Amino acid sequence: MANHWYKNMKKNILTNTKKFFHNKRGAVSLEFLFMLILLVFIFAFLTDLVIVRTTQGKLDNASYSLVNVLRERNQLYNDNGSKPLKSTDLTEYEKMAKLILFGDKDSPNKVGVTIEHWEEKKSPESLTTLSTCQPYRKLDNNLSYLSPRSEAANPDNQRKIPLYQVTLCVEAGSFFKNLITRKENQSFGMLSSSSLAVAR
Repeated sequence: MANHWYKNMKKNILTNTKKFFHNKRGAVSLEFLFMLILLVFIFAFLTDLVIVRTTQGKLDNASYSLVNVLRERNQLYNDNGSKPLKSTDLTEYEKMAKLILFGDKDSPNKVGVTIEHWEEKKSPESLTTLSTCQPYRKLDNNLSYLSPRSEAANPDNQRKIPLYQVTLCVEAGSFFKNLITRKENQSFGMLSSSSLAVAR
């Protein structure tokens, strides 16, 4: 009787021990799976972050370069900077944007370009290659306070200096774009950058 009881107890101990190790292995496997998923998520997020930040940096540099070309209209186009913007201007800026961003002015990659001109007592001008490429703040009379007064000896002859703004937009295949970019750097799901400058 005692021998039978001893055998049953030994059997139960062995069975419980096996169950313990079996369940432990299952728990470890589950934890490993969760950790693997977490690591993949972190890696994807960091990769996405690098791509978005790099693209945003290129856009910022390109929009700044182009608005500085635009502000020199009186030198480049032999006028006083007051002539209306034309569609040919837009085509030239699109090619320059592609050259800066992709290294090829005829690149098949899509680039949205919006150029704006504000001048005192005139209607604001705006041309765009893509309707979904819009600046965070349009260049209109609400931004006129950014325009300094010209340095004329007679205060009556002083005028507000014209303003220019260039906005560039590109597609970015990013899963976390809304988390890692500011509202002013997005336009209808595209990455965007706007630069403003005072005319020469």
